[in-house]
Amino acid sequence: MARSCPLCENQPLRPMRAAEVEVDTCPRCHGVWFDRGELERFPDRPSVRAILEAARDAPSRCRCPACGEPLARVVTRACPVDVCIVCEGVWLEAGGFEQLEGVTDLRLAPGPATHAMRCLHCARELSLQEAYAYEGDVYCGLCRPPGASTVSVPAARGSRTG
Repeated sequence: MARSCPLCENQPLRPMRAAEVEVDTCPRCHGVWFDRGELERFPDRPSVRAILEAARDAPSRCRCPACGEPLARVVTRACPVDVCIVCEGVWLEAGGFEQLEGVTDLRLAPGPATHAMRCLHCARELSLQEAYAYEGDVYCGLCRPPGASTVSVPAARGSRTG
């Protein structure tokens, strides 16, 4: 069964060879999907192990093309990375692979995620304040299904409020 782009509705991903590694690309948005361990096969790119812990507490905006679970969006200093904590696959938006070249430290960007998400139904860009989540997918206020809740970013571990 062909995998679909996690961002472009009903858009099949196409296999592409890069440095002896077969990755999947979206012909519409030009994002790239790496199965578990594939990103690490590029010696000038960082290991995703560094962001897996942060991914457990990160918001989701789309689903994994490999296993269907929500992809956690982790905003690093280099670029945003969508990672599946179940199968450990990685989605990089167009240009993300290039932005990771030579990066050895995938530290998280300071503060809350600032990169916009898109409504699954109408593809409108949304800030965290405008986004609603339902079963791991993100919707705008007009398209949200019954039972959707506002998207929130979990507080950092060990942080105190008040």
